[in-house]
Amino acid sequence: MSSEPESGVREKHRRFTADDKARILSEYELASSPIDRATVLRANGVYSSLISNWRKQRTDGVAPKRGRPPNPEALENRRLHEEIARLKRRLDKSERTVVALGKAHELLQLIASESEPEEPRSKSQ
Repeated sequence: MSSEPESGVREKHRRFTADDKARILSEYELASSPIDRATVLRANGVYSSLISNWRKQRTDGVAPKRGRPPNPEALENRRLHEEIARLKRRLDKSERTVVALGKAHELLQLIASESEPEEPRSKSQ
């Protein structure tokens, strides 16, 4: 029996880091003949179409995004929800500050009423 997986089982898609892509691209581009380039592809388990995509990504400077473009309304909704959450946190902080200031005011009034002067103050002459 061989140690290879059954023919019906497929591996998950491989993901390459930016460093892996750069390394494989440089090896591929340094290869002098088509046979050497094919050897690089086989050794890394990639297809020539990936090399083309990676070259395009390198020249564009960004990786192309896959899937549907984002819904502008959903993006706006997310932004608004984040702003609402930020404003709620700010409101809670302000309310706690007002409560603390009210308690401090009450305490100062209590201290002021307890320390009434026993003698009337004389005016400085």
